[in-house]
Amino acid sequence: MRWQRSTQPKGAENLQLLFFLDYLKKEKCSRVHQKNILQAVRIYYDYLIEEGEKESNPAISVRLRNTSSKTKEPPLPAGMLDEIYSWFTGLSLKTERQKQLHKRDGVMLGLLVYQGLDSGDMERLKVKDIQLEKGEIYIPSSRSNASRTLKLEAKQILLIKEYMDNIRPVINPTQEASEQLFTHRKIQDTVSVLASRIKEKYPEVKGSRHIRSSVLMNWLSMYHIRQVQYMAGHRCISSTERYQKENLHDLSEQLQKYHPMK
Repeated sequence: MRWQRSTQPKGAENLQLLFFLDYLKKEKCSRVHQKNILQAVRIYYDYLIEEGEKESNPAISVRLRNTSSKTKEPPLPAGMLDEIYSWFTGLSLKTERQKQLHKRDGVMLGLLVYQGLDSGDMERLKVKDIQLEKGEIYIPSSRSNASRTLKLEAKQILLIKEYMDNIRPVINPTQEASEQLFTHRKIQDTVSVLASRIKEKYPEVKGSRHIRSSVLMNWLSMYHIRQVQYMAGHRCISSTERYQKENLHDLSEQLQKYHPMK
């Protein structure tokens, strides 16, 4: 079996794409050119999925050696994420100011471990986006992410209400009239420091991105990939597919034998 010019793109699968990359390599195409072509193929299959002509993207698990990102850390189990939240929100602080900021950080941690929000999502949140009576939160869209409405966990609601009613107006009085849920600047730094504090207690946690990726991977074990795409705010299904555990068992021998960069 080998790649042929007559291969129809719509019917191509993972192994045929590997043969195609092998063909490009033999044609002396540069690695940059190969990478650009592979990206174009991924976008094409995303389009076919959106049009309902294909169910999955066969190019999503195909990588050029030494061009992919670092290996992802093993996902943190949902039970551990829940334990981290309970531990953090249960900590005792000395001064009133420390207590207020800690509860604000607890709200942010809850949004990270239960709704999978990143710092960019948190920056866009407004007070009106929190619907405590429905137990829901609306996450506005951005240039890269789609909007969505997610369920709040019961354990989050009381802390969020306390933050909105009693803490938010106090910790930054100059921004009291602001519509933003979090009125302080540099939310990304706050989330980063928060993750560092957690890592001291739980060395398995590598950072806020590790927590978010764990949330998404845990969702994939419970829900259909299209539902996870919505919950994560991904505009393209391929973004969600990256979080799936790659299972190449059935093609392991073929991949080892025909890997284009071998």
